Amino acid sequence: MLTFNDNKAGMTGLDKQKITKIIEENTSGSYSSFSKKQQQRIDEKVSEIKNRLESATGEERQGAELFMKNLENKLEAGRDLSRDCVCIDMDAYFAAIEMRDNPALRTVPMAVGSSAMLSTSNYLARRFGVRAGMPGFISKKLCPNLTLVPGNYSKYSKVSRQFSEIFMEYDGDVGMMSLDEAYIDVTDYVTMRTKKRVLKRHRYGGDCLCWLPRVTDPPDSENIEIDSSECPKCAKTRIIYYDDVEFGVGREEIVREIRFRVEQLTGLTCSAGIAANFMLAKICSDFNKPNGQFVLENDREKILEFLEELPIRKVGGIGRVSEAHLQSMEIRTVGDMLLKKALFPLCFSPLAQESFLRTALGLPGRPSSSDHRRKSISVERTFSPTSDFKILIAEHAEICRMLEEDIRKSGVTGGKTITLKLKLSSFDVLTRSLTPSEVVTSLDDIEKYSMELLERERGKEIRLLGVRLSQLVFEEEKKSKTIADFWNEKKQQTASEDVMSTDDNDIIMMDTRPCPICGEDVENRLEILNFHVDECILKMGDTSDGPDLICVTVEKKAKKPEIQKTSGGRVQSKKRKTQEQKTVAKRKVATIDSFWKKI
Repeated sequence: MLTFNDNKAGMTGLDKQKITKIIEENTSGSYSSFSKKQQQRIDEKVSEIKNRLESATGEERQGAELFMKNLENKLEAGRDLSRDCVCIDMDAYFAAIEMRDNPALRTVPMAVGSSAMLSTSNYLARRFGVRAGMPGFISKKLCPNLTLVPGNYSKYSKVSRQFSEIFMEYDGDVGMMSLDEAYIDVTDYVTMRTKKRVLKRHRYGGDCLCWLPRVTDPPDSENIEIDSSECPKCAKTRIIYYDDVEFGVGREEIVREIRFRVEQLTGLTCSAGIAANFMLAKICSDFNKPNGQFVLENDREKILEFLEELPIRKVGGIGRVSEAHLQSMEIRTVGDMLLKKALFPLCFSPLAQESFLRTALGLPGRPSSSDHRRKSISVERTFSPTSDFKILIAEHAEICRMLEEDIRKSGVTGGKTITLKLKLSSFDVLTRSLTPSEVVTSLDDIEKYSMELLERERGKEIRLLGVRLSQLVFEEEKKSKTIADFWNEKKQQTASEDVMSTDDNDIIMMDTRPCPICGEDVENRLEILNFHVDECILKMGDTSDGPDLICVTVEKKAKKPEIQKTSGGRVQSKKRKTQEQKTVAKRKVATIDSFWKKI
């Protein structure tokens, strides 16, 4: 059985063995079987890693060490310590909104969700081991007095839009990773901010408990203004204390100001991480939760010192599968990753090697030359396992409606690929994709093509259903273009091909991060990224040619080029032929007709 994961704010020091035992005793046979199958795959890969390390020759180890040293030097040359990157993470967001709107929930362990699945839990519930992604009926076994509140996602979205407008005042390109998490580059704002700023503050007191932020004792200050009135909600006395708060210059003061403004506007607290890049800022945001901030200096030595004792599970992209693989190499902290970096080429794919080394050095994720905008939009729902196709049709219709609504809000006109995601009652995950001849643009299209995929799975008992639209087409791409626009785009494209930057931070993936196993862009949320990486590794375990584990050899004999004859009898190698084809393709000039067909 897989061990309970306590790498979540508010869960430090829990009795993991006790919690794991309760989970095991209340887990269904189907999930228990699925879990054991997953663990068996992990154990097989761990055994394979150990065997490859034991069988590696001295030459292979020497070659791997040299390769990783060169890669480290290359990555270090691109290290950028000039940025002020901030990760803002709302504290127990869904639960916090429910507690704000219902004061009775503030002093009891509570969670948002249902008996099937929890979306989040408050910090009181986390002390019992209750966390997001856990079935509600199991959370009740861990915490019998737990209060479950159904989610209100339209309300959560509305509040998210409110504080995201604050973030945009400090960074016009703020990246909202989800409703409750934002990545803000305040570098330019810090430079422009040269004077202190004074903001008005309000806090609530009295018998009324309806409003936040709240103070228990009257503030002791000569500059306090006091206003007393009857609360329109509970009809009790509401006292409002007004005063001024001063904020200085520099990134720490600016982030403190952002967090202050969010609480004043919404009554909700948030935590922040401040560092030289977003990968480090995300890790730092978890250090002083709730309602705090943590600053990591923009200094290489300080960064490496900070990472030295950091558990590997604290890093996005390292889930339980990757953790098991690394632990088989006696790697338990990020500092261990740097010390044993020479082992990576002996066991992992090139993408994983660089990803792990970047993590060990405290560098941001692998740069990408692809479009920095989001790559997909998806909606999924969990429910009680059922094979009743009428129920599945109803769930499917609601999911498609929600997806179409998200698409309209995101400035997206459609997508080229529709994907159906299913989680069976056995907890196995299936994905089915379809790329129609035309762009999927309407609710009717989404329903039609995804239903076509769902029909093929009729009869299966399903507990989760999701629909994703990818290869997105954005609104600006649908604008009418002139011939001059077309040629200007071609010139810019040619120029960008001729001049390529080597700065690792030139392109920052705001909404996604490449999977270190398959290279696919994944939403840059810790839970989603970890799950995706784990699934990639486990799926590769079912194939004979999976690239996740490879073995480096120092000497390689050059392959003899495959010889082919041309129609005229002339002999040429396959390699040369391919290169000639690539050259021709690159030099080919698109016609106006082909341009209009493309858009």
